[in-house]
Amino acid sequence: MDMSPLVSAVLSFVFVIFLLLATLWFVRSRGIGMGPMSGQGLRVVNSLRLGGKHRLDVVEYAGRRLLLGVAPNQITLLDNQAQESSALDAGVSENPRSAPLMDDPSGAMSFAGQLKQFMQRD
Repeated sequence: MDMSPLVSAVLSFVFVIFLLLATLWFVRSRGIGMGPMSGQGLRVVNSLRLGGKHRLDVVEYAGRRLLLGVAPNQITLLDNQAQESSALDAGVSENPRSAPLMDDPSGAMSFAGQLKQFMQRD
């Protein structure tokens, strides 16, 4: 039994569409091609994936360094610190993973404490 050319063309088209959708899903789930983003006065310093849909972002904005917890339907401010003037004046880009995050002067919990509390909730 021979396939008609029309059936063969339709099956080929469906196969190509399936491959395209599978590739798009794979790229989105792995975060491939999503490099650091920057805007005027706003810069993503570092991003750490915690799972398929959750991540931590360190963002610099208006002389402040913000730690954001990002989920599919929510963005939570975990830490908000002023940048050191010496690092800003010298143009030094410090690694947020190696730099210790201090307690906020207002007495708020440190980043390590907030992250520990966040991880225990899940």
